[in-house]
Amino acid sequence: MGILPPGAFYGYTNLTSLTLKYNRLEVLDIDVFEDLRLLEILDLKRNQIEVIHADTFENLLNLEALILRENHLMDVHEEAFRYNTKMLEIDLAVNFLTFVRPGLFHGLRNLKKIDLSANAIKTLPVTLFHNLRSLNSLNLSGVEINNIEIRHFRHLPKLEFIYFKKFQYCSYAPYVRICAPKTDGLSSTEHLLVWPVLRLSVWVVALTTCAGNSVVLAWRLLSKKEDRVLSLFIRNLSVADFLMGVYLVTVGSLDVAFRDEYNKHAHQWMSSWHCTLCGLLAMVSCEVSVLILSLITVERYRCIKTNVRAVTVTAARYCLAIVWLLGLGLAVFPVVKWPQQRAFYSSNGLCFPLHIDDPFMLGWEYSAFVFLGVNFFAMVLIMGLYLSMFTIIREDRQRARPVTMKKQEDVVLALRFFFIVLTDCLCWIPIVIIKILALCEVRISENVYAWVVVFILPINSALNPVIYTLAAPTELRRRIERFSQRILKCHKQIECMLTSNRTPRSSVATQSLTGTDIASASTDCTSAGGSYHPMARQSIAAIHELSESSEADDTVL
Repeated sequence: MGILPPGAFYGYTNLTSLTLKYNRLEVLDIDVFEDLRLLEILDLKRNQIEVIHADTFENLLNLEALILRENHLMDVHEEAFRYNTKMLEIDLAVNFLTFVRPGLFHGLRNLKKIDLSANAIKTLPVTLFHNLRSLNSLNLSGVEINNIEIRHFRHLPKLEFIYFKKFQYCSYAPYVRICAPKTDGLSSTEHLLVWPVLRLSVWVVALTTCAGNSVVLAWRLLSKKEDRVLSLFIRNLSVADFLMGVYLVTVGSLDVAFRDEYNKHAHQWMSSWHCTLCGLLAMVSCEVSVLILSLITVERYRCIKTNVRAVTVTAARYCLAIVWLLGLGLAVFPVVKWPQQRAFYSSNGLCFPLHIDDPFMLGWEYSAFVFLGVNFFAMVLIMGLYLSMFTIIREDRQRARPVTMKKQEDVVLALRFFFIVLTDCLCWIPIVIIKILALCEVRISENVYAWVVVFILPINSALNPVIYTLAAPTELRRRIERFSQRILKCHKQIECMLTSNRTPRSSVATQSLTGTDIASASTDCTSAGGSYHPMARQSIAAIHELSESSEADDTVL
């Protein structure tokens, strides 16, 4: 149709509803609606209208619902609705609007519903919705609001429904009853951690991380027989990983504090320096841990490759000081770079800057540099050096040990190296893959972010000190091995004794025991905490010899 001729509705003075959708209208002339003074509903959906002028609807004094959805609108004059004071609903969705004039809705005190969704709007005037005290529903889904503030929605006392493009925007409308999207997979309008399993798991992981690192740190501080340089590295690793536990405890505590009303506190929390400090804590823990693991790996490789004595304690302290400064620098840099915009650490309620849900937000290049550059390179370095170390050690052992021991020792060594590398892979490979997919604009499930921060990221922090303690030739590991072997031997000997009881007393094994063996076995089993039948004591005399057997070659671990 293109255009409606003047007087097209002449004589329709009592018309209250008019539908003109799917007519390819491009221009609306003021004279077209001259006789429609009682019109209440005007549906212009799916036309090609580009501009609404100041006087386009000035004759529609009783208009209550205007639908301009799915047109080609690029501009709506600021006074386009000044005569339509009875307006209840305006639908401007799915158009080409890139801006909205500040006074567009002023004077529409009865307006209850506005739909601006799916437009190319980047900023909204702060006063756009002021004095719309009857507004009940506001749809801004699909709209990127770069200047969003609480002031945009502060003067809307009856607003009950609001729809955004991002869940994060809901924090700017804290007192609206229903906000969509309701969750980002991590938080909801009610809870910091949306799923009950996350609320429980964050405490389990946090307490495990804190307890494990505390035990290892205490053991390393109290033990006098450990390698001083390696012990220094592990102590610092435990401190760095302990910080991750503190971070998770903080998250769990805030989840409890904000329970059932998180959205009321979300904006204040995410825009506070407390959130920034929380993110800094997690970032420092993450980066220092990665750097220390790399340092330990490089030092082990150097010792094996060159057969040179390990670095001195003083040199190790200097290296660790540099590592801590680097880790702190990596964490603090974005705060210094964007001092007025703390969004780098406040993109979500957990304050961790992985930026999966919004991969191109403020500071995304730096986030990619840290996680895809520094951390991924460190993971590849660790994997490569451990593979090289295994090859070197295996070749040396091929020449220096009996043939019967080769396979067993290779398996033990491979398993130790495997578990060391596995913890790094379990943590960083999923994160690297998810980060790359996010940057390629592949849609990532909303639930992924929560599982990454609560489970995947703390894997290293929870397991590293234990893995590096048990994989090294520490006194703790030796005691654990001897105790485990003793218990296992006791169990096997008791089974043999029970089997012997079912055979004739003329058994050669029973008749050949001496008084010395009985006493030795009795002492060993008693020291292990057991209380056995006298014949059981006779059958476990070999345990004492086992506890003093030679150890495997662990010096490189």
